[in-house]
Amino acid sequence: MRIFTKKLPHPDLPAEEKAQLLQNSEYQEMMVESTFMYLTLDLPTAPLYKDEKEQLIIPQVPLFSILAKFNGATEKEYKTYKENFLKRFQLTKLPPYLIFCIKRFTKNNFFVEKNPTIVNFPITNVDLREYLSEEVQAAHTNTTYDLIANIVHDGKPSEGSYRIHVLHHGTGKWYELQDLQVTDILPQMITLSEAYIQV
Repeated sequence: MRIFTKKLPHPDLPAEEKAQLLQNSEYQEMMVESTFMYLTLDLPTAPLYKDEKEQLIIPQVPLFSILAKFNGATEKEYKTYKENFLKRFQLTKLPPYLIFCIKRFTKNNFFVEKNPTIVNFPITNVDLREYLSEEVQAAHTNTTYDLIANIVHDGKPSEGSYRIHVLHHGTGKWYELQDLQVTDILPQMITLSEAYIQV
């Protein structure tokens, strides 16, 4: 994966000073090549309000919207205690198995919050060709993935529980496992869960 990073001047600086700083080499975009074990997908902020019928809104987002982070063009601001950075990511190689970690939990100074947004994802034929750099696309003949496992977090961040959906390759059937319980599950039901990790 290629990671492009650009340091940003402090937002409170005067415009002339910002423009001058942006000319320094310290503020120019840098690129590093990095390997990855999994891809972290950032969820959009969940709405805080009920809809006009006073019912809770169940926020949803398509998988390909949050995968746009890896298209090489989408920039995201990252803040540290002292500095701000713009980063963008581009995939240069696809592994035989791919792991998505959907970032559901955020921690602030006081507590951990969970984002309940449902990610709408296809179970088969997730094609990542458009997220590869152009020169790498030709080298990858197979760029599609099928879901084989889906880990779900239910409940509050501090006292929730986990369950897993697993595909049995021999029969093509999906099973849900939670503790010692194993039950059949329809593939359509998997996409309605608060997925946390996907293989």
